[in-house]
Amino acid sequence: MSSVALVGNPNVGKTTLFNALTGMMQHTGNYPGVTVEWKSGQWKSADLPDGAMELVDLPGTYSLAAQSPDEAVVAATLLGEIPGLPRPDAVIAVIDASNPERNLYLLSQLIEVGIPVVVALNMVDAAAAKGLKVDAVRLSKNLGIPVCVIRANRREGLKGLSEAVGARLRDTQGASFTPLCKDPRVASSPDIIRERYSWARRMLVDCLERPETPLQTFSDRIDRLVTHKFWGLLIFFGMMALVFQSIFSWARPVMDWLDLGVRGAGDLLLAGMPQGTLRSLLQDGVIAGAGAVLIFLPQIAALFFFISLLEDCGYMARTAFLMDKLFSRLGLSGRSFIPMLSSFACAVPGIMSTRSIDNARERLVTMLVAPLMTCSARLPVFTVMIAAFVPSTRVFGIFNMQGVALLGMYLLGAATAIPVALVLRKTLMKNVSPMFLIELPAYKWPDTRTVLQRVYLQCRAFVVRAGSVIMLVSVLVWALSYFPRASAPVDASTQLSQSALGRMGKTLEPAFKPLGWDYRITMAALASFPAREVVVATLGTIFNLSKDQTDDVGLRQNLKDAVWPDGRPLFNLAVALSLMVFFALCAQCASTLVVIAKESGSWKWAAFAFCYMTTLAYLGAWGTYSLVFRLMSAGA
Repeated sequence: MSSVALVGNPNVGKTTLFNALTGMMQHTGNYPGVTVEWKSGQWKSADLPDGAMELVDLPGTYSLAAQSPDEAVVAATLLGEIPGLPRPDAVIAVIDASNPERNLYLLSQLIEVGIPVVVALNMVDAAAAKGLKVDAVRLSKNLGIPVCVIRANRREGLKGLSEAVGARLRDTQGASFTPLCKDPRVASSPDIIRERYSWARRMLVDCLERPETPLQTFSDRIDRLVTHKFWGLLIFFGMMALVFQSIFSWARPVMDWLDLGVRGAGDLLLAGMPQGTLRSLLQDGVIAGAGAVLIFLPQIAALFFFISLLEDCGYMARTAFLMDKLFSRLGLSGRSFIPMLSSFACAVPGIMSTRSIDNARERLVTMLVAPLMTCSARLPVFTVMIAAFVPSTRVFGIFNMQGVALLGMYLLGAATAIPVALVLRKTLMKNVSPMFLIELPAYKWPDTRTVLQRVYLQCRAFVVRAGSVIMLVSVLVWALSYFPRASAPVDASTQLSQSALGRMGKTLEPAFKPLGWDYRITMAALASFPAREVVVATLGTIFNLSKDQTDDVGLRQNLKDAVWPDGRPLFNLAVALSLMVFFALCAQCASTLVVIAKESGSWKWAAFAFCYMTTLAYLGAWGTYSLVFRLMSAGA
């Protein structure tokens, strides 16, 4: 099947166009030998050769003279230099109509590559808001290649684009442009840079209308407020508070519905099944394990929804600009903020997105602190502990205390990352603070289909993971807690203490007792080292052994009922906060460590991340437990 590559500057609507052309028929992967992600899908149209083509969405870039790993991959792909990946048969150059001169700079390099090019002129509404108008017909005549006006977020102009691509593949005559250099990847000299912009101006001279005086756009008026050094920060933190309040409150009805579904499925599966090893495996391993994770899917979906919404409307770039002043004091730049903010959803794509940072030391520091951001995998344990042990009271008559506690856990990781980054930049990776330049795209209404598609793909990835790694670990934990069986009939608590997992937990209990943990909590923490999500499934396995309960409410009640050997409650606010702080700071994610090793080129940095984060997690949990326990004792 023929293939066509989507190429363009960042924030030109390339991904929106890709989603519009492929729908849900897409998949992602990594380029051979590097951890730069590509996304491809099938583009179907009667105007295309054989009725369909493979559409490849390449990373955004301003130039083929690469400054970062993802930019290098764009040039290597177009030149057919990546083993196992065929050279594209055509290129769609997505151009922002509100900034055509800068976009044509990249187009001049794409034409030099020698692949048939079709221009997709996008964001014409944003251009109109600035008083700009591009005559696509004249521009096409000047360039000598097709120029199609599209509105990707509204699926307008796609028919004309497919017709142009089909025709371009049948007519491969070159564009009216004399190459400036043999290899467009070569770092351009000042003379070549000037010539490329001169060429862009010549192409636009008779087809671009500008207002006599620049118009103040809607985005400009908003930016005066949201990028203000005081009001901008206040708006940002207020927005984050609202997001986390919503996550905790709005998702609860759907979680309750899933509770009923898990219990109903469990009842059907276990109906008529006699007591024994198989029933215990299904009830305490499979159902309790997967059910305890899947029940938090609504909250994870809500988190991905808000992140996608803010990203698609253009607000994310403003937060990077806003944070640059703070980050520059840490030896980083605002460019590091986007990977770190992305890590709130999942550290893996967050770390992979550091490839857009051209400064090697800044990129490495960002990789090492990004896992401190509170990802969605930590959300389940926060939800269980907060719902069970943080009172649902109002703060200032507005905010729910449980939502405030959740926000605090998310801020903890970010607050910890600041001194860690500062120490790294002052010691191991001392360097001059890099310069930060960023384009602020025009605000737009988020594309509903794009946002929902992102939420679906992220949730699907979470569920697939829950059905593989988490399920495997849950069954392993069940086996370790079920075997060896006691020689005489005993209650579930005694059986657990005598099991292989119980013996492991008791051996390590003295090391974790200063955190307020007993051997059962220690077992859950140990079992979750491959993936944080496992901790709730493991708690469900451990604390549901003596009761026929698999739902979220039942687990919370069982945690409240758990006691020490002397009858004291095992869990209280101090223990719950200790456990949450530990999971907020620990490095219990094998996938994250693997990606750090691949991106940095060395396992020593993955080992370093694991060691320093585990140390921080232990000290933070110990300090939290000690402080809160003393406060509770003084209050009593």
